[in-house]
Amino acid sequence: MFVSSGEPPAMYQTQLIKAAEGGDVTLQCRLDPPVNLSAFTVDWTRLDNKDIVHVYRHQQDDPDPQTDQYRSRTTLLHEDLIRGVLTLHISSVKLSDRGLYKGFVPKLKTSCVVDLIVEMVGKDQQNETKRDYSSTTGPPEEEETEPDGRDGRNRETARAVIISTVLLLFGVLIVVLVKRGTIQKSMTRLRGQGEQKSEAANGCELKHLRTSSTNSDPDAGNLNNVQVVK
Repeated sequence: MFVSSGEPPAMYQTQLIKAAEGGDVTLQCRLDPPVNLSAFTVDWTRLDNKDIVHVYRHQQDDPDPQTDQYRSRTTLLHEDLIRGVLTLHISSVKLSDRGLYKGFVPKLKTSCVVDLIVEMVGKDQQNETKRDYSSTTGPPEEEETEPDGRDGRNRETARAVIISTVLLLFGVLIVVLVKRGTIQKSMTRLRGQGEQKSEAANGCELKHLRTSSTNSDPDAGNLNNVQVVK
C-alpha cells in the first residue's frame, strides 16, 4: 500500500516480514493503481538508523550512496517496476538487518514501510540444542511416541512376540528332554529284554546239546549210575 509522504507517520501501512538469519528475504510494495515506475527514482532506506539500502536512478541501480552493510547484497527487480511494484531482494540476512525499511518514490511523494524481523538459527542455537539433547539419557518424550501412539503399540507387540518366542523355545526344550528320557528308558528296557532272550537262548542251546549227546551215546546216560568201587 502506498500513501502520501505528506501524511503523518501513523498513516504508513506497515508490513511484517520474517526472515531466517543467513537466508534471503524479499521486501515488496505495490502501487495502487499501478504506475510504470521504471523512469522514476526509487529509494529503499532504513527508518531506524537512516541507512541507504538501495538506490535506483536514471533507469539503473546506483551503488555509490549505498551503505556498506548492504553493498552487493541487494537486488531491485526492474521488471516489477513496470507494473508499479517495488521488489527488493536482500541476500545473506544478518541479525543487524532487522528493522523498518521504507520504499520511497520521491516524484510521486508516496512510500511504504516494511518491518523486517530476523530470527536467529545460527551455530550458537544449534550447539545449545545439542547440549539439551546430550544432557538427557534419551530422546525427548515427544519423539518417543508419535501422536497416534503407533510406537507404543509397536513396542508392546514386539515385547509380546519376544515373550511368546521364549515360552515356545522353553516348551520345545522340555519336550525334547522328556522325549530323551523316554528314549533312554526304552533303550534300557530293550537292552534288558535282549539280555534275557540271550540267556534263554543259551539255556535252550545247552539243553539241546545235552539231549543230543545223550541220544548219540547210550552208554553216556548209564555213566551217571555207575558206582565207583574202591
